[in-house]
Amino acid sequence: MVHLLAAEAPNEFFFPGDINEFYWGLAAFSIVFGVLAWKVFPIAGKGLRDKADRIEAELAAADEARNAADAEAQALLAKLGDADADAAAVISEARSTAAKLEADAADKARADAEALKARVAAEIEIARGQATADLRSEMSKQALAVAEAVVGANLDDATQAGLIEQYISRVGVSS
Repeated sequence: MVHLLAAEAPNEFFFPGDINEFYWGLAAFSIVFGVLAWKVFPIAGKGLRDKADRIEAELAAADEARNAADAEAQALLAKLGDADADAAAVISEARSTAAKLEADAADKARADAEALKARVAAEIEIARGQATADLRSEMSKQALAVAEAVVGANLDDATQAGLIEQYISRVGVSS
């Protein structure tokens, strides 16, 4: 190709060959560039702007999603913190309830033991009274038998009661 350019005779312009060819080429280029600038470049520019707007919207949506996820994570962390506090409160309440139930059970056991002691003491007192009454009755029978043997005859009720009381009081003093 170099030899073609060198073979052509240079003209007074910088370009080799016919200058009209340059002008027609420049005019054709200007027309094509004008049509491109008038019809194609606005469409391409609109497409690029739409793509930029779409990317910007996607970035904004991604930022919103990230912010929402961060907020949700913070809420979950706060709930976890609240859950720990709630668990500690439940455990503390359970411990205090257990201590109260233990104290109530101990108080009830003491009260039941005291009631049982009182009931047993009352039963012992009743049994003692019954045994004393049975002993008096038996002693009065024996005293009557002894008195009848000593006196040899039946005694009236007043004398019999007096002798029995004397005997019981003597036996009571000696025991």
